[in-house]
Amino acid sequence: MELDEHEQGELVQRWLRNNGSSLITGIALGLALVFGWQWWQGKGGHHQEEAATQYHAYTQALEAKDVAKAKAIEAQLAGTYSDSEYARLAVLRQAAFLQSSDKTAEAIAVLQGAQASFTRPDMKELLELRLARLQLLAGKPDLAIRQLDAIGAKPLYPAIAAELRGDAAGAQGKRDQARADYEQALTHLDQAAPTRALLELKLIDAGGSPPAKPEA
Repeated sequence: MELDEHEQGELVQRWLRNNGSSLITGIALGLALVFGWQWWQGKGGHHQEEAATQYHAYTQALEAKDVAKAKAIEAQLAGTYSDSEYARLAVLRQAAFLQSSDKTAEAIAVLQGAQASFTRPDMKELLELRLARLQLLAGKPDLAIRQLDAIGAKPLYPAIAAELRGDAAGAQGKRDQARADYEQALTHLDQAAPTRALLELKLIDAGGSPPAKPEA
């Protein structure tokens, strides 16, 4: 199926709106669980316990769309608990909430404003990936690629980085590059990965063929 540049851009943006945050959100959730486990093992102390409690309350407030309460907790996390990674997770969660509320430009501004505070490598890369995804949603694939370039040649989340590069290349009408990026992304995904089927569909749309499944 041949698509012009506009159609490819629309396809990428539609897919991202429906599915683009799922894997990144899953990683953020996993990191939250790791932080909680570290506290449970006695490595975080009472301060970390309080930060975890505040973060949980923050996510609940956002889910309930209680903006006033969310802002109050957000200020607590950014102030009293700024030394905790839960403060960084709250920034990612805030950006996701803004994007889901059709405030993509505000979400980008929130992440860009917090970049300096993201020093832990896994969290820093997660922010870069989220920024790249938001730039794509904003219709700026060039900026998305620039954001991905900031991660470097050896990303901690290579499947996500390669897939986002493919999305950006597709939005630019560069089907050959998109195909190569999707093929690269698939090499980093297990056969049972929940996002694999969607990635294979994007590869097919870019003119590629998914690798044959290994025999059982």
